[in-house]
Amino acid sequence: MSTFKDADEVYTYIGGIFERAVKEPSFIEATAGTGLVVRLVQNDPDATMIIDFPGQKVLTGAAAEGAPSTVQLRMSSDNSNRFWQGKLNFTLAMAQRKVKLEGKRSVALKLLPLTGPLFETYKQLLTDAGRADLLLD
Repeated sequence: MSTFKDADEVYTYIGGIFERAVKEPSFIEATAGTGLVVRLVQNDPDATMIIDFPGQKVLTGAAAEGAPSTVQLRMSSDNSNRFWQGKLNFTLAMAQRKVKLEGKRSVALKLLPLTGPLFETYKQLLTDAGRADLLLD
């Protein structure tokens, strides 16, 4: 059973942190000229997002369906929650096939070091929303 009750929660919390990431100056600088658009496909619950770094926007659900992307990332919603709390080693998760990355891998992997400062932001987002149940020790 997932920690998220439905796709709307995934869009609110995981989508919410990506909304911040696409506007974060370090991400804007790191993705300038790359055309990096990530399709994030999550399961349990099923949720699809487009993270458009050049356009500085996040599309979710039906709006994300059929939108073009340069990278596709697949993982469970729980693993996404773990990642944004700094509790999932992305490289190890890829080796264990818990995370699947296709497309412009090198560009996407360059963003990993930039995610660390957003971990506390994500945890605060959950805390402010009264979702301490999603926080991991």
